[in-house]
Amino acid sequence: MTHRYKMQVAEDVVRDGLGVELLNETGDVVAEIFRSDREHTVLVNIFSYDIPLAAIELLIARAKDILEPFENGMTLSEAILTGPKLVRPPESDGGA
Repeated sequence: MTHRYKMQVAEDVVRDGLGVELLNETGDVVAEIFRSDREHTVLVNIFSYDIPLAAIELLIARAKDILEPFENGMTLSEAILTGPKLVRPPESDGGA
């Protein structure tokens, strides 16, 4: 089955940055590449499973064009490298 994806640019004033989002056929954001002007980082966030590699490659290529440079003029290649931020689902209370 062939899936169609769209991309959009989204400014986020709370996180102080700009992102390129990958949307699925129903308009849900399934992945993003986000440039944080506050932290001077560029991060990839995946919100879904089974996204085709070709879609991620297109997202990366588009993000490199759109997100360059940071607001202060620093290039994306100068971004600060950080460790991954793992998000864990809340623990179940055992159904009580």
